[in-house]
Amino acid sequence: MTKYSSKVDWVYKASLLLIACIDILISSNTFYQEGIFATLIISSILTLTLAYLISLYYTTSYLLHHDYIKCSSGWIVKKITYQAIKKIEKNKGLYIGWKLSLAHDGLIIYYHDGNELFISPENIDQFIESLEQKILTTNDYS
Repeated sequence: MTKYSSKVDWVYKASLLLIACIDILISSNTFYQEGIFATLIISSILTLTLAYLISLYYTTSYLLHHDYIKCSSGWIVKKITYQAIKKIEKNKGLYIGWKLSLAHDGLIIYYHDGNELFISPENIDQFIESLEQKILTTNDYS
């Protein structure tokens, strides 16, 4: 089993910083105008959002097992057998669909009939090489 971490984009890092700043500004402003109860409610919502985004940083990964790839981000986990993979394509830019990544450039894995998944491993070329080797090895045993 080989584990690959997700690449982290500047947009993701900037989002974390922006939410933290908004949390501090709104909480301090609300405290002086509305009191502690309203501050706790608003601050809790923003802090939970920030905590979720930070948890994505630690949980987004791609594991190459013996016969399948396991892609996870937060509570979303996708397992795709190597035999089901039809095509792997590099992508830079916006992507709409299942996106288990923290960056805007990465790979689209096409599998089964029309399903696709966007991932962004740190070392894309090494990941593609390992994944293609796993696909070839799995297909040899089929």
